[in-house]
Amino acid sequence: MRISIARATALAMLAVVAVGCSHNTAAPRPPRTQTYQQIERLSRPAIKEVFESFANHDATNRSTPNNDSTLQTAVTGFMTGVAGRDTATTTALSGILFPDEVKADMSVNLPAGGSPAGQYGAYLGIETGGATGNTFGGRWLNDDVVKISLGAIFGNTLSALGVVPDDGHESWCLSDQNLSNGEGTFQSYGSTFPYVNAPY
Repeated sequence: MRISIARATALAMLAVVAVGCSHNTAAPRPPRTQTYQQIERLSRPAIKEVFESFANHDATNRSTPNNDSTLQTAVTGFMTGVAGRDTATTTALSGILFPDEVKADMSVNLPAGGSPAGQYGAYLGIETGGATGNTFGGRWLNDDVVKISLGAIFGNTLSALGVVPDDGHESWCLSDQNLSNGEGTFQSYGSTFPYVNAPY
């Protein structure tokens, strides 16, 4: 009996479906253990890009967020050397940025609506004890994380939030990427997934 390739393929697929849909009441077997190789790690935008030389990115990419001496050393060296910040500001920012992960406290109840900074996720909220808006943390869609980061590195963001005294070593021309003061077109957000408007 001759059978077409298409029909043979369809029959094979039905056989697979039939096996997968058997009425076996035994618990499903867990998936096989897989081994993955980490090749990239990027949690907070502008952190590796500002502090670390590109030659060191691979070492950071392959490390874990709480065991990354390469990036931690780069932050300290950059803050005191390039940015010219004092020890208190350098130590505070290093403590905020490590481990390099975006934290969110799911036990914090954030009611919908109201002031964005008070009612939604707040970038670095946990790390700063709520100084950036609330202690939920995470990252709200409207959080200008690059501006926040540049303000902490080169501006007076940390002192304005009451984290450290002002060291008077701000570099104002570097403290803002100047994209949130009315220049350009910005996202509008809806109440259904994916929440953002169409690409433009």
